[in-house]
Amino acid sequence: MKKVKRFLFNASLMVFTTVFLRIISLSFGVWLSGKVGGEGLGLYSLTSSVYRLGITLSSAGIGFASTRIIAEELERNNPREAARAAERCLITSLLFGSIVALVFFVFAKPISVTFLGDIRTASAIRMMAISFPFIVMSGIINAYFTAVGRMSGTALPLLLDQFVRMTVTYVMLLGFDGKNLEYACLSLIVGGIFAEVISFALSYFFYGKDRKKLLCGNHKKTKLAKRISSIAFPVAISSVIRTSLHSIEHMMIPSGLRKRGVNQSQALGLYGMITAMVFPVIMFPSAFLYAASDLLIPEFSACNASGDKRRLKRLTAKVMQLTSYFSVGVAGIIYGFSYEIGDVFYNSEDCGYYIKILAPLVVFMLYDHLADAILKGLGEQISVVKYNIVDSVSSVLLVWMLVPMYGINGYVFVVWFGEVLNCLMSSVKLSRRTMTSVKFVTWFFVPLASVTLSVAFTKQILLFLHGTVATSVFSLVIALAISSLLYLLLLRIFKCITLNDYKLLKKAFS
Repeated sequence: MKKVKRFLFNASLMVFTTVFLRIISLSFGVWLSGKVGGEGLGLYSLTSSVYRLGITLSSAGIGFASTRIIAEELERNNPREAARAAERCLITSLLFGSIVALVFFVFAKPISVTFLGDIRTASAIRMMAISFPFIVMSGIINAYFTAVGRMSGTALPLLLDQFVRMTVTYVMLLGFDGKNLEYACLSLIVGGIFAEVISFALSYFFYGKDRKKLLCGNHKKTKLAKRISSIAFPVAISSVIRTSLHSIEHMMIPSGLRKRGVNQSQALGLYGMITAMVFPVIMFPSAFLYAASDLLIPEFSACNASGDKRRLKRLTAKVMQLTSYFSVGVAGIIYGFSYEIGDVFYNSEDCGYYIKILAPLVVFMLYDHLADAILKGLGEQISVVKYNIVDSVSSVLLVWMLVPMYGINGYVFVVWFGEVLNCLMSSVKLSRRTMTSVKFVTWFFVPLASVTLSVAFTKQILLFLHGTVATSVFSLVIALAISSLLYLLLLRIFKCITLNDYKLLKKAFS
């Protein structure tokens, strides 16, 4: 129960922090969409594809390696070696981050012209390279706090990061007239640089104080360099290949739309609508699960190290069950209120249409993220590498073939295909590795029926009382809240959620 309490405390803290940040970020994104428009967001999203690649190259899988090794050494009661591993990973990440930053800074113009096809991104690429070392070192510190089970060390830096990022960007865009999109893109990057540097400084302060607690314990040296490389290398290869392919995929979308007959401005506008307006809405509820699933890596690493197969199977089944209830409920509610969300947030029927089409993907996205986190904790990162590469290669080929033929709808199909394929491969591997079977009726069909009824009933109530479902943020929140409560009530009526679940939570949080 002590481990359950620790996990629930850390998960609750990270969920609260992440959800709060997602709310602020989504609100800021709505403001940005009105300030810089779809084309401006498309230009920034295009730059972000290179940004993600730079961060992936800088991190080189070291963050995941640090989480695994620290968790394993703490399970073996060897805290000083865990502290040494954290410091070694931090120094390595600084080295990699600095090298990658220098390369991107020097070759910013060729990257913008050759790969992105837009010279306006050159200054943003040059500036964003400055933040690479700070981002990857912050990632190592976050991995350290995840492994030791003290997530309070990451909450305040995350909040500070978002506050600084939005404040700097807001100030830089105050006088923006909507014309110089290069300046708008650069403003977002500069805001990120200030945020990363300041949040890293605070994170490192907390890390330095916390690490001292580990230096007083037992110490048995291990071959850290070999262990770090053996864990990080396959993850790094996977991440670099997948992120490279993902970046190529996103670079091909605007050019594919132009081949379809859409001009540059319209292509960036469509691309920006999907990536910077629709996807943030779709992925917003994932904050609840992503924060908790990342904490599962050290939990499953410790479980795997102890060899407790019964606990492993029991824990996997419970996590899969809860993920199913959550993801089906979220997908159903977003699907049911898609047009209202598009109208209230963006005053766009097109956004509502694509939110509706992509909403069911939430189930596959969350299940895939959960399966990948557990498999990494169990040392199955090679399998995750294979599945991610298959997914990415398939997506690039399909974008190349379908987007010039079917436009943005072709890209929507590619997103669906890639997410479903990756989810199926990861889920099958997880079930076989842990000997856990999926209960389709109670985990999926019953929740689907429950969320369908809850959304339909909520809409009828609101139409009867007010003659409309939602015309403002407040009324939309009310509608979503009513649907969520009805969904939980129906899960209880159908005995998906039992009294034992409530008792366990009550005992854990007491």
